[in-house]
Amino acid sequence: MITQQIVYSFFIGAIVTIVFNLRITQEEKLEVGSIKKGVKTQLVEPLLLPAVLIMTISMMLTLSKFTLSMAFISESILIFMYISIYYIVLLLLLPILRKLISARACSTLWMLPTMLYLAIQISDSFASPRFVITVSHQWFKGFAMIWAAGFVGTLLWFVLSHFTYRTALLRRAQMTDDAVLLKKWRHESARHGIKAEIPIYISEQVNTPLTIGCFDRTMALVLPHHHYTDDAITLIFQHELRHIIRTDSRMKLFINLCTAIFWFNPLAWIAQRKAADDLELSCDEAVLTNADERTRRLYAELLLSSAGSSRGFTTRLSAAGSTLRYRLKNVMTPSKRMEGSLVIGLAMALLIMSLGSVGIADSVDTVEHAIFESIPENVVIDSIHTNEWRDDRNGYVGVYAWQEEALTAYIASLHVKRVYAGNYDDFDVRELILIYGERDGDDLNHRTRLALSDDLLIVDLPDDDYRDIFFLVEDAIDWPYLESLLDFDAVDPDPAPVPPEMMMYFNEQVNTDGELMHATRKIISKKSGDIPQGVNPFFNDDTPGGVTGFPVTEVKLSFSYEPTGEYKIAVEDWERDSSYSILSSELEENVLKLAPYSAHYTVYATFDTVRDTTYEMMFEFDIMLP
Repeated sequence: MITQQIVYSFFIGAIVTIVFNLRITQEEKLEVGSIKKGVKTQLVEPLLLPAVLIMTISMMLTLSKFTLSMAFISESILIFMYISIYYIVLLLLLPILRKLISARACSTLWMLPTMLYLAIQISDSFASPRFVITVSHQWFKGFAMIWAAGFVGTLLWFVLSHFTYRTALLRRAQMTDDAVLLKKWRHESARHGIKAEIPIYISEQVNTPLTIGCFDRTMALVLPHHHYTDDAITLIFQHELRHIIRTDSRMKLFINLCTAIFWFNPLAWIAQRKAADDLELSCDEAVLTNADERTRRLYAELLLSSAGSSRGFTTRLSAAGSTLRYRLKNVMTPSKRMEGSLVIGLAMALLIMSLGSVGIADSVDTVEHAIFESIPENVVIDSIHTNEWRDDRNGYVGVYAWQEEALTAYIASLHVKRVYAGNYDDFDVRELILIYGERDGDDLNHRTRLALSDDLLIVDLPDDDYRDIFFLVEDAIDWPYLESLLDFDAVDPDPAPVPPEMMMYFNEQVNTDGELMHATRKIISKKSGDIPQGVNPFFNDDTPGGVTGFPVTEVKLSFSYEPTGEYKIAVEDWERDSSYSILSSELEENVLKLAPYSAHYTVYATFDTVRDTTYEMMFEFDIMLP
């Protein structure tokens, strides 16, 4: 599983690298012309991850009886915990990254967590957690309530502040009717591929050009009541349009969402401001690509004349006081930096690779209290299977006799803690699988499945909204004692009907160590009583059987069930030009004398098996003599 996760992570990282380079190529067209209408040059839609989470919650609430559980809440918390840790690491590395890679790459690094929606659906295939956070469900519920109150309050504050600011700003602003200004705006908008008609407002409330709104149809460009030269207006328009085609306002909304989720972490608030700074630095860099000194000086003057902080989900030319010096330095004396596409790809790979590394579990409890008290008292063990038990019991094998009271008492005494978040797989490990329930004819009521391995207990409880529930086992399993409670020699008292097989014995040279050879089989028909049943092609075997290159003269046939009545053997020469038939009554002890030439053999037989099931079968094998 770890290998699969690493391969998947670097595969996504490679795709992100390629897409980032394609976005850069797309924007480079603006240096000499325009880009296609409607094209956005962001790496990925910033609201994809929140949209997937909202859609998942909606489906749970509308399509099933599933109510929002601690498992879903925990998984969501872990996803955003990874994002929070990623932002903290990025925050610490940012001073170095800004010196090494482009501002476009730095701003894109803040957007990478939105790509985690790609990993949500496949995270079940990731490795088991390497760290487990133990939180009692009583404390968990209290923490969840406090967190939820802070999250909702912070998010509402962000959203209401935005709409309050937008309403107040546009109510007092005047939509411009300056034909020259509008013509220039429409020209630049068309060159940047903007489809919507974004209005321009003039306001005395702002001292910097800004764009407010998260979507093209709700956006508005607001200019201060100030006279700008044509060159200055061009730079302003180009700066804001870069924000629009990169969907930077929605990126701010996503970062605010992450901040609201981790409202209690002061570093999340610092990361929010740094991300906003990098979005502005990135647009500075894009607008001033290949710009001469005069243009850079004009741009610096615009920054100096419009310094100020940002409010709401807006993008603006202005620089906060804390970043003004840094932005001016980059404008006037730009340094050579790497594009940063490989850094972005590596960061994406490491981010996805981190998923699944942490789990959340409840405090320790006994199986008796955590599981058996949740199911009816009168259930009994209906069936037992083992998986990868030992060398002579490989795979999924049934057990047909056991000491029930002692077995249930031992499992009930184990100490476990329930996993709320984290993936655990149970493949290729030793397991004891028990099915509890009440047998009512062919129906099993209150079916409860327990799968016990060294470190894990997987439970499927009846009548709940979950499927598999995972418990970490705190005790060392006494496998010898468990084996003493199982009777592996007991036969199945009520075996299920399975298609008959035909085996062949030729001689010691062909059948090494006496191992029988299976013939190719095909089910012609199946009946339960007198009622025809559907035939599952899965049970048909297309693998050629027989002998090639050995001088065999006879074969002893044996069957997993005794044939009903006579069976027939059809023999055809190798070219299928001639044939003859033999009945089983003509054989002695099922020994068939083979033709003295290479031939194809087909056996037709009927079998009455268990549970009043009848199979009509065809077996084939080939003999190619030397």
